[in-house]
Amino acid sequence: MQKPVRFINPHRRARLIALALAMLAWVGEALFGDAVCGRRRLRQRGRYFSLDRLARFTCRLALIRAVEIAGLRPRRIVIRNAAPAGFRRRTASRAMARACIGARLRKLVKRGDIAARIKFLVNALSDIDAFARRHLVARAVRGLAKRRAIVPIAPPAAALFAGPALTPAAADSS
Repeated sequence: MQKPVRFINPHRRARLIALALAMLAWVGEALFGDAVCGRRRLRQRGRYFSLDRLARFTCRLALIRAVEIAGLRPRRIVIRNAAPAGFRRRTASRAMARACIGARLRKLVKRGDIAARIKFLVNALSDIDAFARRHLVARAVRGLAKRRAIVPIAPPAAALFAGPALTPAAADSS
């Protein structure tokens, strides 16, 4: 019997979720609360002030949990790296994590005003298993993304055929 794959142990996942919830609470307090954020706090936590970054962090935690729930094992990936003339080789996409999360979930996370987004992220983090089952487990079972693009580039220049050189002739000036 094979053990289930754990990418993050449960204690570390709980700590990461607690950190994300604390950052969301801090962002909500800074935007909607009466307290004034000091310069020191902004310097320490300013990089977490972005809701987009916190949404991306939440989606990636949910993606890891969805792969654990689905019980997927890493597959051997055969990269077909051949391409015809005029095309660049197939390479792994830089936006693979974005493609794995999917457009529907990315639009769902960005929907609504700031308060609705914070509430959605808090609800997602408070029950990450249900969130992962609802949005990502089916995608994980089907295969998250199959992106290996063949990128067209300029074809190699064809050699020009130059005929024999013309013989010099004197100009008739009469």
